[in-house]
Amino acid sequence: MFLHLLVAAALVCTAQGQSRRPPPANRTFVSKYIDGMINNLTTQMREKDPVLADMFGNCLPNTLDTTVLFHGMDHEGLPDTFIITGDIHAMWLRDSTNQVLPYIRFVDRDPALDLMLQGLLRRQTKSVLIDSFANAFNFDGSKPSPWASDIRHPNMTNAVYEGKYELDSLAAFLKLSRSYWHHSKNATVFDESWQRAVTKVISTIQAMQAGMDQYTANPPYKFQRDTYAPTDTLSQGIGPPGASCGLSRSPFRPSDDATLLPFLVPANAMAAVELRQVELMCHEVGCKGTLAHSLGALAEELSRAVQLHATSAHGFAYEVDCHGNSVYMDDANIPSLLSLPYLGFVDRKDPRYLITRQRVLSSKNPYFFRGASGEGIGGPHVGYGYIWPMSIAMRALTSTEESEVEWCLELLKTTTNSTRFMHESFWKDDPARFTRPWFAWANSLFGELILMVAERYPHLIFKATVFS
Repeated sequence: MFLHLLVAAALVCTAQGQSRRPPPANRTFVSKYIDGMINNLTTQMREKDPVLADMFGNCLPNTLDTTVLFHGMDHEGLPDTFIITGDIHAMWLRDSTNQVLPYIRFVDRDPALDLMLQGLLRRQTKSVLIDSFANAFNFDGSKPSPWASDIRHPNMTNAVYEGKYELDSLAAFLKLSRSYWHHSKNATVFDESWQRAVTKVISTIQAMQAGMDQYTANPPYKFQRDTYAPTDTLSQGIGPPGASCGLSRSPFRPSDDATLLPFLVPANAMAAVELRQVELMCHEVGCKGTLAHSLGALAEELSRAVQLHATSAHGFAYEVDCHGNSVYMDDANIPSLLSLPYLGFVDRKDPRYLITRQRVLSSKNPYFFRGASGEGIGGPHVGYGYIWPMSIAMRALTSTEESEVEWCLELLKTTTNSTRFMHESFWKDDPARFTRPWFAWANSLFGELILMVAERYPHLIFKATVFS
Protein backbone atom coordinates (compact mmCIF):
# COMPACT_ATOMS: atom_id res chain seq x y z
CA MET A 1 0.00 0.00 0.00
CA PHE A 2 2.84 2.39 0.83
CA LEU A 3 4.25 2.13 -2.69
CA HIS A 4 0.91 2.81 -4.32
CA LEU A 5 0.39 5.86 -2.09
CA LEU A 6 3.84 7.12 -2.94
CA VAL A 7 3.28 6.71 -6.66
CA ALA A 8 0.02 8.64 -6.36
CA ALA A 9 1.65 11.36 -4.29
CA ALA A 10 3.30 13.20 -7.17
CA LEU A 11 3.25 13.52 -10.92
CA VAL A 12 5.93 11.73 -12.90
CA CYS A 13 9.07 13.82 -12.75
CA THR A 14 12.62 13.55 -13.99
CA ALA A 15 14.86 12.79 -11.06
CA GLN A 16 18.24 14.49 -11.04
CA GLY A 17 21.09 12.06 -10.62
CA GLN A 18 23.44 9.68 -12.36
CA SER A 19 20.97 7.80 -14.51
CA ARG A 20 22.65 5.15 -16.65
CA ARG A 21 19.42 4.16 -18.38
CA PRO A 22 19.32 4.21 -22.18
CA PRO A 23 17.26 7.00 -23.78
CA PRO A 24 13.54 6.13 -23.91
CA ALA A 25 13.69 5.57 -27.67
CA ASN A 26 16.41 2.94 -27.18
CA ARG A 27 14.72 0.98 -24.38
CA THR A 28 13.52 -2.50 -25.26
CA PHE A 29 10.27 -2.04 -23.34
CA VAL A 30 8.60 0.93 -21.67
CA SER A 31 6.14 0.74 -18.79
CA LYS A 32 4.81 4.19 -18.00
CA TYR A 33 3.59 3.04 -14.62
CA ILE A 34 6.94 1.52 -13.61
CA ASP A 35 8.81 4.60 -14.86
CA GLY A 36 6.49 6.82 -12.83
CA MET A 37 6.95 4.70 -9.73
CA ILE A 38 10.73 4.73 -10.12
CA ASN A 39 10.88 8.50 -10.58
CA ASN A 40 8.73 9.12 -7.54
CA LEU A 41 10.65 6.71 -5.33
CA THR A 42 14.06 8.00 -6.40
CA THR A 43 12.95 11.59 -5.80
CA GLN A 44 12.13 10.68 -2.21
CA MET A 45 15.26 8.53 -1.78
CA ARG A 46 17.59 11.21 -3.12
CA GLU A 47 16.91 13.44 -0.12
CA LYS A 48 18.53 10.84 2.13
CA ASP A 49 20.95 8.91 -0.11
CA PRO A 50 21.56 10.06 -3.72
CA VAL A 51 23.79 7.09 -4.56
CA LEU A 52 21.26 4.51 -3.41
CA ALA A 53 18.57 6.41 -5.31
CA ASP A 54 20.65 6.27 -8.50
CA MET A 55 21.26 2.56 -8.04
CA PHE A 56 17.56 1.85 -7.68
CA GLY A 57 16.75 4.06 -10.66
CA ASN A 58 19.27 2.18 -12.80
CA CYS A 59 18.75 -1.37 -11.54
CA LEU A 60 15.02 -1.92 -11.22
CA PRO A 61 14.17 -1.08 -14.86
CA ASN A 62 17.26 -2.74 -16.34
CA THR A 63 15.39 -5.81 -17.56
CA LEU A 64 12.75 -3.66 -19.24
CA ASP A 65 15.30 -1.21 -20.61
CA THR A 66 17.77 -3.67 -22.09
CA THR A 67 16.71 -7.33 -22.18
CA VAL A 68 13.23 -7.60 -23.73
CA LEU A 69 14.58 -8.82 -27.05
CA PHE A 70 11.09 -9.32 -28.46
CA HIS A 71 7.55 -8.54 -27.39
CA GLY A 72 4.63 -8.78 -29.74
CA MET A 73 2.36 -11.45 -31.17
CA ASP A 74 3.22 -14.94 -32.35
CA HIS A 75 1.92 -16.62 -35.51
CA GLU A 76 -1.29 -17.53 -33.66
CA GLY A 77 -1.92 -13.92 -32.68
CA LEU A 78 -1.06 -14.54 -29.02
CA PRO A 79 1.34 -12.48 -26.87
CA ASP A 80 4.98 -13.56 -27.09
CA THR A 81 7.98 -12.21 -25.17
CA PHE A 82 11.64 -13.24 -25.23
CA ILE A 83 13.88 -11.93 -22.43
CA ILE A 84 17.65 -12.37 -22.50
CA THR A 85 19.89 -12.46 -19.42
CA GLY A 86 21.85 -9.36 -20.40
CA ASP A 87 25.22 -10.03 -21.96
CA ILE A 88 24.14 -13.52 -23.11
CA HIS A 89 21.54 -13.41 -25.87
CA ALA A 90 19.52 -16.39 -24.72
CA MET A 91 16.57 -16.87 -22.38
CA TRP A 92 17.00 -18.86 -19.19
CA LEU A 93 13.75 -20.01 -17.57
CA ARG A 94 15.15 -19.17 -14.14
CA ASP A 95 16.65 -15.81 -15.02
CA SER A 96 13.71 -14.54 -17.04
CA THR A 97 11.32 -15.35 -14.19
CA ASN A 98 13.48 -13.63 -11.61
CA GLN A 99 14.13 -10.68 -13.89
CA VAL A 100 10.42 -9.80 -14.06
CA LEU A 101 9.35 -10.76 -10.52
CA PRO A 102 9.51 -7.18 -9.14
CA TYR A 103 7.18 -5.98 -11.91
CA ILE A 104 4.41 -8.56 -11.56
CA ARG A 105 2.85 -6.82 -8.55
CA PHE A 106 2.03 -3.88 -10.84
CA VAL A 107 0.47 -5.93 -13.65
CA ASP A 108 -3.08 -4.68 -13.00
CA ARG A 109 -1.93 -1.06 -13.39
CA ASP A 110 -0.32 -1.23 -16.83
CA PRO A 111 -1.99 -3.08 -19.75
CA ALA A 112 1.24 -3.03 -21.79
CA LEU A 113 3.14 -4.63 -18.92
CA ASP A 114 0.37 -7.20 -18.59
CA LEU A 115 0.67 -8.20 -22.26
CA MET A 116 4.45 -8.42 -22.03
CA LEU A 117 4.22 -10.74 -19.01
CA GLN A 118 1.55 -12.85 -20.69
CA GLY A 119 3.95 -13.20 -23.60
CA LEU A 120 6.77 -14.35 -21.33
CA LEU A 121 4.54 -16.93 -19.67
CA ARG A 122 3.42 -18.25 -23.05
CA ARG A 123 7.03 -18.36 -24.26
CA GLN A 124 8.09 -20.31 -21.17
CA THR A 125 5.16 -22.68 -21.69
CA LYS A 126 6.34 -23.37 -25.25
CA SER A 127 9.91 -23.81 -24.03
CA VAL A 128 8.98 -26.42 -21.43
CA LEU A 129 6.97 -28.31 -24.04
CA ILE A 130 9.93 -28.21 -26.45
CA ASP A 131 12.46 -29.48 -23.90
CA SER A 132 11.78 -29.81 -20.18
CA PHE A 133 15.43 -30.72 -19.52
CA ALA A 134 16.88 -27.52 -21.00
CA ASN A 135 17.90 -24.52 -18.93
CA ALA A 136 18.14 -21.91 -21.72
CA PHE A 137 16.57 -21.29 -25.11
CA ASN A 138 17.25 -19.48 -28.37
CA PHE A 139 14.79 -16.97 -29.79
CA ASP A 140 14.05 -19.35 -32.64
CA GLY A 141 15.60 -22.40 -34.27
CA SER A 142 17.28 -20.55 -37.11
CA LYS A 143 20.78 -20.96 -35.68
CA PRO A 144 22.37 -23.84 -33.79
CA SER A 145 23.41 -23.42 -30.18
CA PRO A 146 27.08 -22.73 -29.40
CA TRP A 147 26.73 -25.88 -27.27
CA ALA A 148 25.41 -28.03 -30.13
CA SER A 149 28.40 -30.37 -29.72
CA ASP A 150 27.24 -31.40 -26.23
CA ILE A 151 26.29 -35.06 -26.02
CA ARG A 152 22.85 -35.14 -24.46
CA HIS A 153 19.84 -37.38 -24.10
CA PRO A 154 17.23 -36.42 -25.04
CA ASN A 155 18.71 -34.81 -28.13
CA MET A 156 18.60 -31.03 -28.35
CA THR A 157 16.98 -29.07 -31.17
CA ASN A 158 18.12 -25.66 -32.39
CA ALA A 159 15.46 -24.12 -30.14
CA VAL A 160 17.68 -24.97 -27.17
CA TYR A 161 20.60 -22.72 -26.25
CA GLU A 162 21.91 -24.97 -23.47
CA GLY A 163 20.71 -28.38 -22.34
CA LYS A 164 21.70 -28.55 -18.68
CA TYR A 165 18.91 -29.91 -16.52
CA GLU A 166 18.35 -27.79 -13.43
CA LEU A 167 15.32 -28.58 -11.30
CA ASP A 168 14.90 -24.93 -10.36
CA SER A 169 14.29 -24.05 -14.03
CA LEU A 170 10.99 -25.93 -13.90
CA ALA A 171 10.20 -24.45 -10.50
CA ALA A 172 10.81 -20.99 -11.98
CA PHE A 173 8.21 -21.64 -14.67
CA LEU A 174 5.72 -22.59 -11.96
CA LYS A 175 6.64 -19.51 -9.93
CA LEU A 176 6.06 -17.19 -12.87
CA SER A 177 2.70 -18.87 -13.48
CA ARG A 178 1.33 -18.57 -9.97
CA SER A 179 2.79 -15.08 -9.42
CA TYR A 180 1.11 -13.80 -12.57
CA TRP A 181 -2.18 -15.42 -11.57
CA HIS A 182 -2.01 -14.02 -8.02
CA HIS A 183 -1.67 -10.44 -9.23
CA SER A 184 -3.74 -10.53 -12.43
CA LYS A 185 -6.48 -13.14 -11.93
CA ASN A 186 -6.33 -13.53 -15.71
CA ALA A 187 -6.91 -17.20 -16.52
CA THR A 188 -6.62 -16.92 -20.31
CA VAL A 189 -2.93 -17.87 -20.34
CA PHE A 190 -3.56 -21.04 -18.33
CA ASP A 191 -4.95 -22.89 -21.30
CA GLU A 192 -4.56 -26.45 -22.56
CA SER A 193 -0.94 -25.83 -23.63
CA TRP A 194 -0.02 -24.50 -20.20
CA GLN A 195 -1.66 -27.49 -18.51
CA ARG A 196 0.31 -29.84 -20.78
CA ALA A 197 3.50 -28.01 -19.80
CA VAL A 198 2.69 -28.37 -16.10
CA THR A 199 1.98 -32.06 -16.65
CA LYS A 200 5.38 -32.36 -18.32
CA VAL A 201 7.01 -30.60 -15.36
CA ILE A 202 5.51 -33.23 -13.04
CA SER A 203 6.60 -36.18 -15.19
CA THR A 204 10.12 -34.78 -15.55
CA ILE A 205 10.56 -34.25 -11.81
CA GLN A 206 9.20 -37.75 -11.13
CA ALA A 207 11.50 -39.35 -13.71
CA MET A 208 14.46 -37.78 -11.89
CA GLN A 209 13.41 -39.36 -8.57
CA ALA A 210 14.56 -42.83 -9.66
CA GLY A 211 17.15 -44.79 -7.71
CA MET A 212 20.50 -45.50 -9.31
CA ASP A 213 19.74 -48.97 -10.69
CA GLN A 214 16.55 -47.81 -12.36
CA TYR A 215 18.14 -44.54 -13.46
CA THR A 216 21.18 -46.11 -15.13
CA ALA A 217 19.10 -48.84 -16.77
CA ASN A 218 17.00 -46.29 -18.63
CA PRO A 219 18.31 -42.78 -17.94
CA PRO A 220 15.78 -40.04 -18.72
CA TYR A 221 18.65 -37.56 -18.99
CA LYS A 222 22.35 -37.73 -19.87
CA PHE A 223 24.79 -34.90 -20.49
CA GLN A 224 28.47 -34.67 -21.45
CA ARG A 225 30.56 -31.77 -22.69
CA ASP A 226 34.11 -31.66 -24.00
CA THR A 227 35.51 -29.17 -21.51
CA TYR A 228 38.37 -28.34 -19.18
CA ALA A 229 35.91 -27.40 -16.43
CA PRO A 230 34.69 -30.36 -14.35
CA THR A 231 31.66 -28.31 -13.30
CA ASP A 232 30.45 -28.24 -16.92
CA THR A 233 29.93 -31.95 -17.46
CA LEU A 234 28.65 -35.11 -15.75
CA SER A 235 30.57 -38.29 -14.99
CA GLN A 236 29.55 -40.94 -17.52
CA GLY A 237 26.86 -38.51 -18.60
CA ILE A 238 24.86 -39.31 -15.47
CA GLY A 239 26.59 -37.71 -12.51
CA PRO A 240 27.00 -38.90 -8.91
CA PRO A 241 24.97 -41.85 -7.59
CA GLY A 242 21.96 -41.42 -5.35
CA ALA A 243 19.38 -43.65 -3.70
CA SER A 244 15.64 -43.36 -4.20
CA CYS A 245 14.28 -41.32 -1.29
CA GLY A 246 11.59 -38.99 -2.66
CA LEU A 247 13.97 -36.20 -3.64
CA SER A 248 14.43 -35.34 -7.32
CA ARG A 249 17.79 -35.11 -9.06
CA SER A 250 19.21 -31.85 -10.30
CA PRO A 251 22.43 -32.63 -12.18
CA PHE A 252 23.18 -28.90 -12.35
CA ARG A 253 22.79 -26.02 -9.91
CA PRO A 254 21.22 -22.61 -10.60
CA SER A 255 24.77 -21.43 -11.27
CA ASP A 256 24.83 -23.90 -14.21
CA ASP A 257 27.56 -25.84 -12.35
CA ALA A 258 27.33 -29.60 -11.84
CA THR A 259 26.24 -30.81 -8.42
CA LEU A 260 28.57 -32.81 -6.18
CA LEU A 261 25.70 -34.98 -4.93
CA PRO A 262 22.57 -35.63 -7.00
CA PHE A 263 19.86 -34.08 -4.84
CA LEU A 264 20.10 -30.30 -4.65
CA VAL A 265 18.17 -29.37 -1.51
CA PRO A 266 17.25 -25.72 -2.23
CA ALA A 267 15.94 -26.71 -5.67
CA ASN A 268 13.81 -29.48 -4.17
CA ALA A 269 12.52 -27.05 -1.55
CA MET A 270 11.63 -24.49 -4.20
CA ALA A 271 9.94 -27.12 -6.34
CA ALA A 272 7.86 -28.29 -3.37
CA VAL A 273 6.67 -24.73 -2.70
CA GLU A 274 5.81 -23.95 -6.31
CA LEU A 275 4.08 -27.27 -6.96
CA ARG A 276 1.89 -26.59 -3.93
CA GLN A 277 1.14 -23.04 -5.04
CA VAL A 278 0.18 -24.14 -8.54
CA GLU A 279 -2.00 -26.89 -7.06
CA LEU A 280 -3.99 -24.22 -5.20
CA MET A 281 -4.09 -22.08 -8.32
CA CYS A 282 -5.36 -25.02 -10.38
CA HIS A 283 -8.52 -25.19 -8.30
CA GLU A 284 -9.24 -21.58 -9.29
CA VAL A 285 -8.35 -21.66 -13.00
CA GLY A 286 -10.06 -24.97 -13.66
CA CYS A 287 -7.28 -27.44 -14.40
CA LYS A 288 -8.52 -30.63 -16.02
CA GLY A 289 -8.53 -34.13 -14.60
CA THR A 290 -6.18 -35.03 -11.78
CA LEU A 291 -3.59 -32.32 -12.44
CA ALA A 292 -4.19 -30.47 -9.17
CA HIS A 293 -4.00 -33.72 -7.18
CA SER A 294 -0.76 -34.72 -8.91
CA LEU A 295 0.79 -31.35 -8.12
CA GLY A 296 -0.13 -31.60 -4.45
CA ALA A 297 1.05 -35.18 -4.08
CA LEU A 298 4.46 -34.43 -5.60
CA ALA A 299 4.81 -31.27 -3.51
CA GLU A 300 4.16 -33.28 -0.35
CA GLU A 301 6.63 -35.98 -1.39
CA LEU A 302 9.45 -33.50 -2.05
CA SER A 303 8.77 -31.50 1.10
CA ARG A 304 8.74 -34.59 3.31
CA ALA A 305 11.93 -35.88 1.69
CA VAL A 306 13.74 -32.60 2.41
CA GLN A 307 12.70 -32.85 6.06
CA LEU A 308 13.75 -36.51 6.33
CA HIS A 309 16.97 -36.58 4.32
CA ALA A 310 18.40 -33.05 4.26
CA THR A 311 18.11 -31.79 7.84
CA SER A 312 20.30 -32.47 10.84
CA ALA A 313 21.75 -30.73 13.87
CA HIS A 314 23.72 -28.64 11.36
CA GLY A 315 20.52 -27.35 9.76
CA PHE A 316 19.80 -27.93 6.09
CA ALA A 317 22.35 -29.59 3.81
CA TYR A 318 23.02 -28.11 0.37
CA GLU A 319 23.18 -31.46 -1.43
CA VAL A 320 22.58 -35.06 -0.36
CA ASP A 321 22.73 -38.50 -1.97
CA CYS A 322 20.30 -40.37 0.33
CA HIS A 323 23.09 -42.83 1.12
CA GLY A 324 23.84 -40.77 4.23
CA ASN A 325 26.25 -38.29 2.65
CA SER A 326 25.75 -34.52 2.61
CA VAL A 327 27.44 -31.39 1.28
CA TYR A 328 27.33 -28.50 3.74
CA MET A 329 27.93 -25.27 1.83
CA ASP A 330 25.92 -22.64 -0.02
CA ASP A 331 26.11 -20.91 -3.38
CA ALA A 332 25.02 -17.35 -4.10
CA ASN A 333 22.69 -18.35 -6.91
CA ILE A 334 19.02 -18.71 -6.06
CA PRO A 335 17.57 -21.09 -4.97
CA SER A 336 20.08 -21.30 -2.15
CA LEU A 337 19.96 -22.28 1.50
CA LEU A 338 20.15 -18.61 2.44
CA SER A 339 17.04 -17.97 0.34
CA LEU A 340 14.81 -20.67 1.91
CA PRO A 341 12.46 -18.13 3.60
CA TYR A 342 12.38 -16.03 0.43
CA LEU A 343 11.34 -19.17 -1.46
CA GLY A 344 8.55 -19.73 1.05
CA PHE A 345 9.86 -23.07 2.34
CA VAL A 346 10.50 -21.98 5.94
CA ASP A 347 9.88 -18.99 8.16
CA ARG A 348 12.75 -16.55 8.68
CA LYS A 349 12.72 -17.46 12.38
CA ASP A 350 12.66 -21.24 11.88
CA PRO A 351 15.36 -22.67 14.22
CA ARG A 352 16.69 -25.00 11.51
CA TYR A 353 17.01 -22.08 9.12
CA LEU A 354 18.73 -19.88 11.70
CA ILE A 355 21.33 -22.60 12.29
CA THR A 356 21.77 -22.94 8.53
CA ARG A 357 21.99 -19.18 8.05
CA GLN A 358 24.66 -18.83 10.72
CA ARG A 359 26.71 -21.56 9.06
CA VAL A 360 26.47 -20.38 5.44
CA LEU A 361 27.35 -16.80 6.45
CA SER A 362 30.58 -17.93 8.07
CA SER A 363 33.87 -19.61 7.24
CA LYS A 364 32.12 -22.97 7.67
CA ASN A 365 30.80 -22.33 4.17
CA PRO A 366 33.80 -22.74 1.81
CA TYR A 367 32.23 -20.21 -0.56
CA PHE A 368 31.76 -17.46 2.03
CA PHE A 369 34.41 -14.83 1.42
CA ARG A 370 35.50 -11.86 3.50
CA GLY A 371 37.94 -9.16 2.43
CA ALA A 372 38.72 -5.46 2.39
CA SER A 373 35.66 -4.77 0.21
CA GLY A 374 33.17 -6.68 2.32
CA GLU A 375 31.79 -10.16 2.80
CA GLY A 376 29.31 -12.46 1.13
CA ILE A 377 28.71 -15.76 -0.60
CA GLY A 378 30.15 -16.69 -3.98
CA GLY A 379 30.48 -20.06 -5.64
CA PRO A 380 32.60 -22.22 -7.94
CA HIS A 381 31.12 -20.68 -11.10
CA VAL A 382 33.41 -17.64 -10.91
CA GLY A 383 35.79 -19.03 -8.31
CA TYR A 384 37.51 -18.33 -5.05
CA GLY A 385 37.33 -14.87 -3.53
CA TYR A 386 34.54 -13.45 -5.70
CA ILE A 387 31.49 -12.27 -3.77
CA TRP A 388 28.13 -12.17 -5.54
CA PRO A 389 26.00 -9.07 -4.77
CA MET A 390 23.01 -11.37 -5.19
CA SER A 391 23.94 -13.05 -1.92
CA ILE A 392 24.15 -9.71 -0.11
CA ALA A 393 20.71 -8.71 -1.40
CA MET A 394 19.31 -12.09 -0.34
CA ARG A 395 20.89 -11.72 3.10
CA ALA A 396 18.90 -8.50 3.50
CA LEU A 397 15.69 -9.95 2.06
CA THR A 398 15.76 -12.82 4.56
CA SER A 399 17.00 -10.90 7.60
CA THR A 400 14.98 -10.29 10.75
CA GLU A 401 17.28 -7.48 11.90
CA GLU A 402 16.91 -3.91 10.65
CA SER A 403 20.58 -3.21 11.36
CA GLU A 404 21.62 -6.10 9.10
CA VAL A 405 19.41 -4.82 6.29
CA GLU A 406 20.99 -1.38 6.64
CA TRP A 407 24.48 -2.91 6.61
CA CYS A 408 23.69 -4.88 3.44
CA LEU A 409 22.43 -1.75 1.68
CA GLU A 410 25.65 0.06 2.54
CA LEU A 411 27.77 -2.85 1.32
CA LEU A 412 25.89 -3.04 -1.98
CA LYS A 413 26.27 0.71 -2.38
CA THR A 414 30.04 0.65 -1.93
CA THR A 415 30.84 -2.30 -4.22
CA THR A 416 29.52 -1.23 -7.64
CA ASN A 417 32.83 0.42 -8.61
CA SER A 418 30.80 3.60 -9.24
CA THR A 419 28.78 1.94 -12.04
CA ARG A 420 25.65 2.04 -9.85
CA PHE A 421 24.60 -1.33 -11.20
CA MET A 422 24.81 -4.78 -9.68
CA HIS A 423 27.45 -7.09 -11.12
CA GLU A 424 27.64 -10.85 -11.16
CA SER A 425 30.50 -10.79 -8.64
CA PHE A 426 33.34 -8.66 -7.30
CA TRP A 427 36.72 -9.51 -5.83
CA LYS A 428 36.64 -9.53 -2.04
CA ASP A 429 39.46 -6.98 -1.78
CA ASP A 430 38.69 -4.75 -4.76
CA PRO A 431 35.23 -4.06 -6.27
CA ALA A 432 36.95 -2.76 -9.42
CA ARG A 433 37.63 -6.41 -10.24
CA PHE A 434 34.15 -7.57 -11.14
CA THR A 435 32.47 -9.96 -13.57
CA ARG A 436 29.51 -9.41 -15.92
CA PRO A 437 28.68 -5.70 -15.89
CA TRP A 438 25.32 -6.46 -17.56
CA PHE A 439 23.57 -9.04 -15.39
CA ALA A 440 19.87 -8.21 -15.29
CA TRP A 441 18.83 -10.81 -12.70
CA ALA A 442 21.01 -9.21 -10.02
CA ASN A 443 19.69 -5.76 -10.94
CA SER A 444 16.09 -6.93 -10.56
CA LEU A 445 16.87 -8.53 -7.21
CA PHE A 446 18.35 -5.27 -5.94
CA GLY A 447 15.24 -3.44 -7.14
CA GLU A 448 13.09 -5.98 -5.31
CA LEU A 449 15.14 -5.38 -2.16
CA ILE A 450 14.53 -1.64 -2.29
CA LEU A 451 10.79 -2.21 -2.76
CA MET A 452 10.86 -4.44 0.33
CA VAL A 453 12.76 -1.82 2.34
CA ALA A 454 10.28 0.86 1.26
CA GLU A 455 7.51 -1.26 2.78
CA ARG A 456 9.19 -2.56 5.95
CA TYR A 457 11.88 -0.01 6.80
CA PRO A 458 11.05 3.21 4.91
CA HIS A 459 13.18 5.32 7.28
CA LEU A 460 16.30 3.55 5.98
CA ILE A 461 15.92 5.04 2.50
CA PHE A 462 13.65 8.08 2.95
CA LYS A 463 14.54 11.22 4.89
CA ALA A 464 10.99 11.48 6.20
CA THR A 465 8.21 8.93 6.13
CA VAL A 466 5.70 9.89 3.49
CA PHE A 467 2.11 10.14 4.75
CA SER A 468 3.25 9.66 8.34
